[in-house]
Amino acid sequence: MGCCLSAPDDDDAGGGLDPVSGTHQFTIRQYSQTKGIGSGKSILSRYFTVDGRTWYVRFYPDGYTPNSQFVALYVQTLYKPHCRAVRARFTFELLKPDGTVGYARRSDRPCSFDRYCNCWGFRVFVTREALEGADLGVLHGDSIKVRCTVEVVNSRRKNRGGNQARAAAAAAAMAPQSDFAANAMQFLKSGRAPFDVKFSVGGTVFEAHGLVVAAQSEWFATALYGHGDEGRWAEAGMQCITISDTTPEAFEGVLYYIYHDELPEELIKASGDEAAMTRELFDAADMFLIERMKRMCASRLRRFIKEDTVRSIMELAQAHSCKELEQACQTYLGRRRP
Repeated sequence: MGCCLSAPDDDDAGGGLDPVSGTHQFTIRQYSQTKGIGSGKSILSRYFTVDGRTWYVRFYPDGYTPNSQFVALYVQTLYKPHCRAVRARFTFELLKPDGTVGYARRSDRPCSFDRYCNCWGFRVFVTREALEGADLGVLHGDSIKVRCTVEVVNSRRKNRGGNQARAAAAAAAMAPQSDFAANAMQFLKSGRAPFDVKFSVGGTVFEAHGLVVAAQSEWFATALYGHGDEGRWAEAGMQCITISDTTPEAFEGVLYYIYHDELPEELIKASGDEAAMTRELFDAADMFLIERMKRMCASRLRRFIKEDTVRSIMELAQAHSCKELEQACQTYLGRRRP
């Protein structure tokens, strides 16, 4: 097996041929039970195809070599290519619960997958301590999500049906991605569409569009439009709906997320206490049943797991049934020296 270093992007060495790439994402479940299988022993991913060839990933939880403090990751072709060497770069990414990348390494050069060596990777990918730590935030629910990208730089598939490939690429270039959703939200944020619902939170009144908040939150959907014959605020003629159990700042953050699909960074920083504000947003996201916002807040709260906060954050996670955040706290406590 070959071993690579990680490095920034370098120039393509494909001899003028267009590279062909593919990505495979998989989950290593019950990670804690994989430890102890022994160095040099690996767990295999499912097969995936890139450039007409079958690939799979090898994960070494106890390391590639004896007494290693690092886990190892390798990508391998199913069969050794006897006719033509396949030169490919590869990238391994460990994903956080919200789908963002917590840690990644990329091969420093295209590696030759040939009859002599059909497996390349990193024998010192990341330390087990870092992998299991709260800083990376990639171990959640005793599971790790891995994304592997293989880029074949000397693909010959371009020459097979090249006209069709070029036609498909030209058609894709002529049809950009739909921007309907972005345009709709931009129009609603502009204020040109009149607000049709008001909320009073702690004496502060907020205006919004009922359909927008209902689309992003099941809590608002049920409250405004109900189920079947249940009472509906939208039809009750209420001038202003009073909401308790949250703060005006947290509710402002909820509305920001609903209209922008991202956390209110300026609001969080302006609060003067990012950890406390993130907790409030986490509470509010759970209250209004906005699962994606809740998971994003949970991922952010991992940054604040320390000796003096781990217990309170774990209690918060348990109170709101957030297994990923609770697991991060338990992992931190498990790493402490007696």
